Amino acid sequence: MNTFLPFQHPSQVPSSYRRRIIVGTGHRPQKLGGYGELTRTLLNRIAIEWLRHLAPRGVISGLAQGWDSALIEACCALGLPYVACAPFKGQESRWPGAAQYRYRQYVERAAKFVISSPGEYSAQKMQIRNEHMIDMALKDGPSNALVIALWDGSTGGTKNCIDSAQRKQIEIINAWQNAKLYREHATAR
Repeated sequence: MNTFLPFQHPSQVPSSYRRRIIVGTGHRPQKLGGYGELTRTLLNRIAIEWLRHLAPRGVISGLAQGWDSALIEACCALGLPYVACAPFKGQESRWPGAAQYRYRQYVERAAKFVISSPGEYSAQKMQIRNEHMIDMALKDGPSNALVIALWDGSTGGTKNCIDSAQRKQIEIINAWQNAKLYREHATAR
């Protein structure tokens, strides 16, 4: 059973949650409104809003398109350090050219770049990467870590990462409701 902290908007988060190491996990663009520029812009704005309020010591991102990339964009906008944690070398190799370019920029700007598994793609390597990110965040104990998820409740890699965090007693904020309201407001204009 997934339990989350009760915060649906960044302004609700008390200052005791600041200065933690944040692990980002969330959906790829197809579950977030598509691969267009509007979705990317909205995700970046939402990520900036959350990270501005949380003021983390750093962020750990799995480098996937969607929420992972939005958190990196937010780190760059806010001057926050981040760890770029790839599941395998060449994660971006089948992405469109613009997404590959951004990926290379993310890797270059990262405080640290980590490849979690050798070799090429396999679904298992995504989960190994998720667990690696959780373990990195636990360096100073679970009370100094936080997961910020963008999760719609479906099964898949985001849920698996959330489950790993819960097993290791890391608190989780699910920004889904905030993002949903943000997207509805933006597209209603």
